[in-house]
Amino acid sequence: MGRGKYTTQEALDAHPEPTPTCPIVRVLGPRGQHLHEVAVLSDLVSSDINARLNPHAEPWFTTLVELPPKFRSVLWVRRGGYVLADLSEQLTDKIGGEIAMVLLAAQVKQLKQAGQWPAKYNSLDTSGQQHSSTDDEQHTDSLLFHGNPNRRIVDESDTSSDESSDEEL
Repeated sequence: MGRGKYTTQEALDAHPEPTPTCPIVRVLGPRGQHLHEVAVLSDLVSSDINARLNPHAEPWFTTLVELPPKFRSVLWVRRGGYVLADLSEQLTDKIGGEIAMVLLAAQVKQLKQAGQWPAKYNSLDTSGQQHSSTDDEQHTDSLLFHGNPNRRIVDESDTSSDESSDEEL
C-alpha cells in the first residue's frame, strides 16, 4: 500500500482522544497554503497555550493551523468541520499549531457517545438547524439543488440602489 492508502486507513480507523494540548477545534475556513483558520474554546486548552494564543482571555479565540503534508492530498477539511489541532508548538508568530486529525462524522458520533464532546459545540450545531417539521420537507428538497456547501452564502440587499434607479425613470 502507498502512503495515501495508509493515511486514509489510519484516519478511518483512528479513535481520537482530545487532550489539553490537542483539543477539538471548529474549522472556520481555509486561508490558503494549507492553512486553516480555527475557533478554539479556551476552556479546552491548557493554561500555557491559552496564555500564548489568547492574551485577552476571551472564551473563544481564533488561530491558524497547518495541514501536515501527509494529509494534503488524502483528506479534505471542510468549513464548519472539526479537527484535533496540536497547539503545543507554535510554528510561527501567526500559525498556532498543526492539524493532528480530521474528525469524520463517525468519529464525532463516537466522541459524543463517550462523553468527550464539548457541550458548547452541540449548541453551535443545533443553532442553525432549528426549523419546524413542515419545513423539513422543503429543506431536504432545497438540499438537492444546493450549490457548493463550502461556499459562504452572502446576503445581497441592494434596496437603496433599486429605489434610486426607479426614481430616475
